Amino acid sequence: MMDIYCNSRTHNYDINISATEWMEILRRPEIQDDDNILSALEKWYLAPEYTASCKSLGEIYGQDHRFFSVQNRRLGEFAVKHLNRFRLIGENGKETYWGVAWIELNKEKGKFIVRLRPELVSAIKALGLFAQETEDAVNHYLQKHDLRKEERFEFLHEKCEKPTLSKRTTESYPRNPIVAKRALCHAEFKCEFDASHGTFPRMIDGLPYMETHHLIPLKYADRFDISIDVPENTVCLCSTCHNRIHYGRNKKEMIEYLWSLRKNDLHQVGIDIDLSEILRFYLIQ
Repeated sequence: MMDIYCNSRTHNYDINISATEWMEILRRPEIQDDDNILSALEKWYLAPEYTASCKSLGEIYGQDHRFFSVQNRRLGEFAVKHLNRFRLIGENGKETYWGVAWIELNKEKGKFIVRLRPELVSAIKALGLFAQETEDAVNHYLQKHDLRKEERFEFLHEKCEKPTLSKRTTESYPRNPIVAKRALCHAEFKCEFDASHGTFPRMIDGLPYMETHHLIPLKYADRFDISIDVPENTVCLCSTCHNRIHYGRNKKEMIEYLWSLRKNDLHQVGIDIDLSEILRFYLIQ
């Protein structure tokens, strides 16, 4: 058993838990059945850049800030005991679990700003742990989060592993709310078919209300070996254009334009498809 002490320069613990090990930990029934740990972890995962303080999360979700610190400690304790290869020793010489799941970034006005460890984030993504079951659930997430501080998102062109098929209601692939948020931020909350289209301000932050749409519909996900729930396949539309692309007669020009806008980005993430096939998805000959 190795003792690990806090790095005096970074104020963090130099531990090495791989994404694969985090996946193993998160799959354990003790974690899967623990609603408190999962609830706190989900809220941290959905925070911008996976970064927040216990106090800020408490303010956003109307909970005691100590709930988040306690659940973080509990997850850290479980991980340490499950792996059984190291202990974290605090400044008081006693074992601690605070630095297992997160990295401390700085302290602002009495609040410790911390970020989930990247290996833990990778494990959550690979498992699709907090993906939403329906489009309504994703929209609910978007409407309750203030996005004013979000910067324009530049496409990363990352190939993403295909998520596990959900069977909680009807068989469908879960949607990642972070993908939807990034699509809105990439378009800077402007309709990507026509940026001049007006809309109304969002209640939570006053930004223009926009909706997200998968250019290649998710119901065709089985035709691809990788995830198509990625920002490169997600466009930002005003409500009128979103309804038009679903229900309008004259939607061909929209699809052709959006395809020209995204075809290179789709290719870079490994989604190779021509316009004629996309048009068939929309029942357009």
